[in-house]
This record gives sequence, C-alpha cells and structure tokens, in this order.
Amino acid sequence: MHRILQKKLAFINSSLRVRRGFSLIETIIVVAIFATMISAVAKLRSTTDLMQNIVSQKMTSRQDIDQALQIMSSDIRSAGPSALGAYPIESASTSSFVFFSDIDRDGIFERERYFLTTSTIMKGIEKPIGSPPAYSTSSEVLSLVTDKVIISTTTPIFTYYDASYTGTQTSSLPLPIDVAKIRAVKISIYRDANPGMAPGPSLFTTTVTIRNLRSY
Repeated sequence: MHRILQKKLAFINSSLRVRRGFSLIETIIVVAIFATMISAVAKLRSTTDLMQNIVSQKMTSRQDIDQALQIMSSDIRSAGPSALGAYPIESASTSSFVFFSDIDRDGIFERERYFLTTSTIMKGIEKPIGSPPAYSTSSEVLSLVTDKVIISTTTPIFTYYDASYTGTQTSSLPLPIDVAKIRAVKISIYRDANPGMAPGPSLFTTTVTIRNLRSY
C-alpha cells in the first residue's frame, strides 16, 4: 500500500513539473505576442502622428498662401492711375509687378511692388508725398508676403494676359511685357512649408482681372 502511494505521489509531482514547464513556455509566448503588439501599436501611433503633422503643415501652408493671394489679388484688382495720373501699371516681369493701388481706401493711390527675392515674396509700398505729390523709393516700406518659395524654371511667379483673356487660354503675353496690354495677372507660387520633408512643394495659383483697365 505504501509503495502504491509513493508511485501516485511521484506521478503527481511529475505531472506538476510538466505543467509548470508548459506554463513557463506559454508565459514566454504571451509576453512575446504582447511585446509585438505594443511595438505594432507604437509604430502605428508614430505613423499616425507623422500623417497628422503632414496634414497640419499642409493646411497651415494652404491658409498662409490663401491669405497672401487674397491680399495680392485685392490690391492688383483695384489698380488704377497714380496720384500723378500715370498709367496704373509701371512695370511687369515674371518675378516682379509694380502698379498703383489705393490699398488703404483713402482716395490716394500708393505705388505697390511685389517681387521675388531668393525664397521670399516681398511687398513694397510707397505713399506719394509733397505738393505736387511724388513717389520716392527711399520711403518704400517693405513687408513679407510669404516665405519658403521654390523658384520654378517653368512656372513664373507672374504671368500676364491681354483683353482676349477668358479664363481658359494658356497663351500669355510674351516677354518683354507690354504693360499697356495687360488686363489680367496670374500669380503662381510654389511653396515648401517644410523643405526636405514630406509632403514637398505645393503649387498655389490664382488669376486676377484688373477692373480699372477695362476702359483702356
């Protein structure tokens, strides 16, 4: 009887050891699966954060450019004769545009200049002074329109169209620009909100018809 009990106890101990061994292996497997899941979740979170950051930057860039284009469009659309009675447009090129516009709505037309410099688009304003009024480059006040501009060899900042412009044609005025023929101005800006990183440069564009030149 005693021998039988010893055998049963030995069998039970052996079974417990086997069960403890399987339990350890199962624990290792569970830990490995759990670690893999944590790693996958962390990578997914990192990718999600990156995508959210890209979308946020793109939206910010879009908002900044929309505001800049809105200001430029409003000023150009309202171009008119200078305080001296000069033609509304002084000069025009692919990277700069100089005209007269009553930007503060006080009845006096300022000399306004938009121009590209390195990777920024700047705005210069000259108010006429003296009697008779005169414009002086020394009094020009400069401000930043937008930065991080990418210079394109195929898409100029400014493109000009004559009176035949209907909003669909791609044929623009040839260089050098005859300012007397300008009736519409297309503004195209390549901007990279985060140079060297995704999503890369984006093109923003709008076309403005100059109201006061319809009678010329």
